[in-house]
Amino acid sequence: MSELIHVDATPQKRLFLSIIADYDIKTAICELVDNAIDHWIDGGRRNILKIGVRVNLDRQTIVISDNAGGVSKDDLQLLVAPGASREKIQEGLIGNFGVGGKRAGIALGELVEIKTRHKQGKTFEFELSDKWLSQNDWNVDVYESENIAANTTTVRISKMRQGFDADGVKSLRKHLAETYGKFISDKCRLEFNGEHVEAVAFDQWAFPPDYSPVQHTGEIGPFGVDAKKVKVKITGGLTFDRDPSDRNYGVYFYCNERLVLSHEKSHHVGFMQKFAGVPHPDASLCRVIVELTGMPTQMPWNSSKSGINWSHPAYLEIREEIFALATRYSTISRRLKGDREGEVYAYKSGNLSTKKLKPGLTGKEIVALPVPRGRQKNYPERILDQNEALFRKKPWVRGLIEAVGLAEIIFRRRYQTKNRVALIVLDSTLEISLKEYLVHQKKKYFSDSQIADLFKSRDKVLKEIEALTKVPKRDLDLARHYANLRNKLIHERATVNILDEDIITYKAVTDRIVERLFGADLD
Repeated sequence: MSELIHVDATPQKRLFLSIIADYDIKTAICELVDNAIDHWIDGGRRNILKIGVRVNLDRQTIVISDNAGGVSKDDLQLLVAPGASREKIQEGLIGNFGVGGKRAGIALGELVEIKTRHKQGKTFEFELSDKWLSQNDWNVDVYESENIAANTTTVRISKMRQGFDADGVKSLRKHLAETYGKFISDKCRLEFNGEHVEAVAFDQWAFPPDYSPVQHTGEIGPFGVDAKKVKVKITGGLTFDRDPSDRNYGVYFYCNERLVLSHEKSHHVGFMQKFAGVPHPDASLCRVIVELTGMPTQMPWNSSKSGINWSHPAYLEIREEIFALATRYSTISRRLKGDREGEVYAYKSGNLSTKKLKPGLTGKEIVALPVPRGRQKNYPERILDQNEALFRKKPWVRGLIEAVGLAEIIFRRRYQTKNRVALIVLDSTLEISLKEYLVHQKKKYFSDSQIADLFKSRDKVLKEIEALTKVPKRDLDLARHYANLRNKLIHERATVNILDEDIITYKAVTDRIVERLFGADLD
């Protein structure tokens, strides 16, 4: 019979050192704030939660305090032992892995001093230090201490492993305002160096007509051991609080109301070719906010709650939806960049369009929503669109409208002889217009031979038009003038000089006559 061997699986103290390597001042302090919020939620949110963060730049110390209830003598292990967490986990909690609060303090400083008082009970005090880390013994000496305020816990961190400067302190305050923006309220107060922290939100939506924000809501999961679904809310749109220096566009993730990742613009959320495109200021009005609510064990955050686990099933379930929204609103942002003031910023109120979440199946549905054209139509395209109904009634007019647009294109070119070509095109267009009118009008019949004879003289043609229509005499006189100019250009020895003014005037005359004869729209 083989020998049964027992192996001691007790973790070594250096486990702490290996799991704090990816912590900085922001993630570490947020872990301690998370603990306070969780303790408050676990207690039913009965009282007003007050969390204070004090950062002393001169002494290089950090103190985090809260009135969330304190930790009882029987639960002190929760503050020390890696993996230890409350027995009952409920929806909405932020803590999950049972290591955050322990490693956070040690990640910041060589000395962590903790005091806690549960309700009106005794105050207990202990410390975690590098000396304690160097010993194999996991026991922590806890002492009774002079009482602090009831229901209070304080964590003081000193002998910082990495120092911080004034810019770091300013950045930390901003980070706290953003991370806990959904918690900060009359019932949850956050103070930084004695001053109230105002919540920062990112749902500053613009509501341009046809391109208002869209919100999809529903449920996904469950995933893993907890047989409870995750509530999902994904909102995409254009924002009017664009900050070029902060590059505050992209995708934002909230898990149980805590901001986990902000302005993400990687390929994981669709910022790549054929989707939302590579990150560029042209797309800086695009914003997608993902909100997940449920059991903490179902959330797709990483262990430090500073990012998203892109292979987590909860994220994979909604990835296509995120891609589609990021693609749509990045496209709109790029195509409205020419007039953001008029097209976007002017619309700061409106209604949010809501739809039912269909995980994994909504991409095509969202992309099919309207987006603006990539460019404004040029003049030839516009006049063709404007006269589509006319073409169905009078198909012979299409060639005339296309020729008018062609003359405009020629005139806009930088060729030295463009005006000569434009003049010929305009004159031919006008001549054909007069012929088409005489052929199709019903007041007087013209045979083929009569038409051929009539068009030997432009003057005769214009007299017939004058008799049959109400085209102003001044336009007919200008038409005669430019017909003569065209004849000089083609039939006389000297080459006449055609000015820009001539083309502009003749184009206007041709437009007015075509509009009068056929009811066209050449505005």
